[in-house]
Amino acid sequence: MLLTSGQVSVVLSSGIVFVFTIVLFLSGYVLQQRTVHSLQAAIKPRLPKPLPAPKPILPPTLDVKWARPIGARPANDESLQQFLAEQSLNWHRLGYTQMVREHVELCSAVMLLADLQKMKSPAKRLLLFPRAWLKQAEDDYGYNPEMMTTKRLLKTAVRRYGVTLVPMESFVDGADDSLSSSYSLASLYSLVNYDRIIYLQQPGSLLDASALDSLLAFSDSQTMAAYPATPDRQDISMNMFLIHPSAEEYTRLKDARASHPMTDQELFRKSFAAPTSLISEWSLSMGNVVYESRSLRDAVDGFNATLFEEATTYVRFSDPEIPGPEYDLPFYERVALYPQNEEAKEAWKNLYERFRQRRMEVCGLDLEIWTKPVLQVDSADDAQGAERAAEL
Repeated sequence: MLLTSGQVSVVLSSGIVFVFTIVLFLSGYVLQQRTVHSLQAAIKPRLPKPLPAPKPILPPTLDVKWARPIGARPANDESLQQFLAEQSLNWHRLGYTQMVREHVELCSAVMLLADLQKMKSPAKRLLLFPRAWLKQAEDDYGYNPEMMTTKRLLKTAVRRYGVTLVPMESFVDGADDSLSSSYSLASLYSLVNYDRIIYLQQPGSLLDASALDSLLAFSDSQTMAAYPATPDRQDISMNMFLIHPSAEEYTRLKDARASHPMTDQELFRKSFAAPTSLISEWSLSMGNVVYESRSLRDAVDGFNATLFEEATTYVRFSDPEIPGPEYDLPFYERVALYPQNEEAKEAWKNLYERFRQRRMEVCGLDLEIWTKPVLQVDSADDAQGAERAAEL
């Protein structure tokens, strides 16, 4: 049967439509698969690199490193044993933790945990906070802006950054749970479901989590492995420590704290002797694992801001003239705090600006206005003198 020209045109048109439909479908499928693979790569946790080979650092070298924080991280030793250990790691038993005792500390803690998620650290993220806050949130029927902000940030931490919330009791039995002094960092030892956890003192800025991930993954479990407070390794710093939680250690610290009131620093330095409770010297060869912002004022000639950021893991804000990076100082006061070295000044300014931006992104909060506290006047004569000084 012969087809008419019209029928031939219909068949050809149908064939062309079918072919283009198949091509369009295949193009969409390929694009979809590429998008899926890109999303999988984006959300896949970043596995840590093995630790560098144990090479002790001589004291002169360590002193120079503390005084002049520049230089890239050394290459890692890809040994077979560490590679096999990486494959068998249980990341559900390794974690980073933050502990807050006051509402004003919460934003900085959530920011740090959010940075760990942004850098795709595979470890768990834990946030300890007073259990009393839960009761306050339930019983508070009035408008309490502080508590409302706290509730919002806790929800944000869970929903956006995958943080596990851990309500904690006061460390001393019978203590007033509304006081920050009733809580202690020693409560970290109650997290017995974890083999190793890392604590970083806030507020700070996390520049690269890879070195911390490597410490967390490949270090031996120790009761306490703290960062040294000084190059001579004679004191424990509260800036950072890696611990192995245990019920026995928690009870021991609890008893020590109950017997005599003391700060966390006093409790830890009394309970864990240096240098045996410090992170090994060769671990510090990974670069500036922890650095304090005020040390930028001591930068020597040759300091390089770019290399500093590449070689530094965590910077804790510690400038004594500033109550915290969350406060906005008048421009002239901030300028007076700038490091003299131009490269160090640039690094210092970048750190504070990065904190300001992340505070808005993560917490939805701008910087707080801060004014210097007014000295109390003890007498009428002093009051008159203060008034004359104000007029001048």
